[in-house]
Amino acid sequence: MNARPRIPSLAVLAACAVLAAAGTGRAAEVPAEVRAKAAPVFAALDRIAEEAATRAAPSPGARRLTFSEAEFNAYAACRVDVEGRPYIQSAEFKLLGGDRIEGRIGLDFGKARASGLMARKQDLLFAARVETKDGLIRIAVDKLYIGTQAVSPDLVDSLIDFASRLQGVEATSLKDWYSLPDGVLRLESRPGEVVVIY
Repeated sequence: MNARPRIPSLAVLAACAVLAAAGTGRAAEVPAEVRAKAAPVFAALDRIAEEAATRAAPSPGARRLTFSEAEFNAYAACRVDVEGRPYIQSAEFKLLGGDRIEGRIGLDFGKARASGLMARKQDLLFAARVETKDGLIRIAVDKLYIGTQAVSPDLVDSLIDFASRLQGVEATSLKDWYSLPDGVLRLESRPGEVVVIY
C-alpha cells in the first residue's frame, strides 16, 4: 500500500478526500474563540511530533489523547483557513462511534462555476468510515451528496482525475491512503470524540 505525502491536517484531509478542485479561494477568517478552542489540538500534535522526532516517547501506540467534536471542528476551521484550499469555505464533522464520521463541506465556486450549471455555493455532505493504521489514514466514503442530490463516489473520483489532468498534477482518489501527522499511529472515533493514538 503506497501512502501519499502527508497532508498537514486530519480535518482538511477529510475535506479534500471528497473534493479536489482547481482554483483559488479563502475561507472566512476564523474567530478568536474558535482558534482558542483548537489550540489544545495543535499543541498536542506539535508535542507528539516532537516526541516522535526525539524518540522521547514510550513505546508507540501506548498513549492516547481524546478531543471533543467541538475541538476537532475548531481545528478543522483553522486548518481550512491556514491551508486556503480552493473552493472549500468551511468543514464541519459529526464524530460517530465505530470510526464513522458525517460531514458538511461548504463550497464556494465563485466566478469559476461552469456557465451557471452549478450554483456558486454548495454543501457537500457525506457519511464515511475512517480507516487508520500504521500512521496512515483513508476516508472510505459511503454516501455523498451535493446539496440534496446523491452523487456516486466513483463519479467524484472521475472528476478528481479529470481536474488533476487539467492541472497537470498527480491524480488522487477517494481510496488513497495519506500519512497522519508525525507520531500519530491511529485514530478512533466515538460519539462526539476523536481519540488520537500515538
